[in-house]
Amino acid sequence: MNKINVIILGDANAGIITANKLRMRTGNDVEITIVGDSDKTYFKPEGVLIPFYGIDYRDTVKPTDSLINYGIKRIKSMAKKINPDNRQVILENGAILEYDYLVIATGDRLVPENVPGYNSDIYHFYDMEHVIKLREKLKTIKGGKIVVGPASIPFQCPVAPEEFVFGLDALLRKKGVRGKSEITLIVPMDDVLPFKNVSDLEKKGFSDLGINFVPKFKTQNVDPDQHVIISESGESIDYDTLILIPPHMGQKVIMESGMGAGNGYIDVDKFTMRYRDYDNVYVVGDAANFPMKVGALGHSEAAYVAGRIASDTDGTYNEDKFDGFMGCSSVYPGQTGFTLSFDYYSKPFVNFASKTDYFLKYISGDTYFSSIIRGIL
Repeated sequence: MNKINVIILGDANAGIITANKLRMRTGNDVEITIVGDSDKTYFKPEGVLIPFYGIDYRDTVKPTDSLINYGIKRIKSMAKKINPDNRQVILENGAILEYDYLVIATGDRLVPENVPGYNSDIYHFYDMEHVIKLREKLKTIKGGKIVVGPASIPFQCPVAPEEFVFGLDALLRKKGVRGKSEITLIVPMDDVLPFKNVSDLEKKGFSDLGINFVPKFKTQNVDPDQHVIISESGESIDYDTLILIPPHMGQKVIMESGMGAGNGYIDVDKFTMRYRDYDNVYVVGDAANFPMKVGALGHSEAAYVAGRIASDTDGTYNEDKFDGFMGCSSVYPGQTGFTLSFDYYSKPFVNFASKTDYFLKYISGDTYFSSIIRGIL
């Protein structure tokens, strides 16, 4: 009997979860192959904790091979071209893969070069190299004007900038230099988040701690000589330290395959996670053209798609719709946190922060590596 070939493009979080969950639900008649060349997998949500010494960076990175369950093939290369009409993927190493099902989990990429003036003296916490660099900077910081925020939307983890400024405030107080510091959070959106209830709680935290909040600040460019960041509307803010999350875009392979929108992300049916009218091409994680890039959403998408493909391959053809569920914990001042959970049909609601929710955030990396990425949760 011919095997059913499932190709998963992307060996980061969403791709590995999809593969592991699919392997647990299918038999030997389904061959699962992950394509990607990463050596290590980084749990990005801990980027807001590592600079403040709450998490050892060595605990938040694991060898990628060790996270892929038994019975899954891996090809260490990158996709160069996707041809959904011919059910083929061309790899950078020249190989041509044919598939019965394709899952695109290519994520996104940081493009700091899209901000004129962005240079090596600007910091962020969205990959391990820059997290470590930022941690070293904060060891010696003595105050000054510190500006934090995303350059544009979309960006991964919408609550991360708020989590970071709360941690920064605590660090500066511990160092005894908070009185010599001015923290400003900039966001390109109209409010902190698209949910008023949660935004109001976040802004209460800013007010209590004396953190400046500047909405609708879409970064146009940075003048590193004058230490000024300038918005598209012409507003300028002086800084001594700039922590600017670079613009995000989809991967080049998506654009070069003619599958992405102008920003390189793939439009999908949000209820099936399918690409256009192809019933065998799915998209999970940050590769999808959704307004919010949230790891917890990618986890739910991966579980849904794995279940959908598994049901197809065993002949049951489950037609359940994806509900968009996501749940995640976020850091708040005073070593407290709050947990959000919502879907397409509901909005998150929070009216208090707790030590318990902070603990959930603090141990999320352990839970992730021991259970979630393994496909157990």
